[in-house]
Amino acid sequence: MQNSLFEENLSEPSESVEGINQEMLEKGKALFPDKFFIFGTGKTDAQVVVIGESPGLPDADSEKPFMGPVGQLLEKILLAVGLKREEVYLTNVVKFISAGDEITPEILKFFTPFMHREMLAINPKVIVSLGNTPTKALLNTKKAISQIRGDFFDYNGIKLMPTFNPAYLLRDPSKKREAWEDMKKVRDFLSHTG
Repeated sequence: MQNSLFEENLSEPSESVEGINQEMLEKGKALFPDKFFIFGTGKTDAQVVVIGESPGLPDADSEKPFMGPVGQLLEKILLAVGLKREEVYLTNVVKFISAGDEITPEILKFFTPFMHREMLAINPKVIVSLGNTPTKALLNTKKAISQIRGDFFDYNGIKLMPTFNPAYLLRDPSKKREAWEDMKKVRDFLSHTG
């Protein structure tokens, strides 16, 4: 057993999504004792990860992200590019229900490192970041989603496509065309990589 330190396969992630979530919950409950945590769902070896800002009220009953009208729209978007909900991994940067204006820099400072670990543990081919919060956290940028959506970025060797959040599209349906163009690029990339 003493050689085990040197026998690790370095290409494999050294931690699991479940382990990351457990650590996040233990530390998070101390900082945010009144909050109910909702973790990501789906295949933890998915080729595609979809990451949003935070769970919404419809997510509370099922304890899954992207439920209700936002989830229904997201499922339609995914199906339009040949992906089923159960084939992808769905998660949020912040793991408890909050409106955008409630998300403080302190909350983001707590959750962002866990989100990075979660992405590396899954190691997908593509990350679709929905809206400003996940895009800014993943790319460490201050640019608005409207400025950088639609182009692939590199995130630790993983393709990252920023696009509009379905919650925003429900408020402003005129942006659906742009989101569709973004997702067609994801579809085309996946079809060329197998």
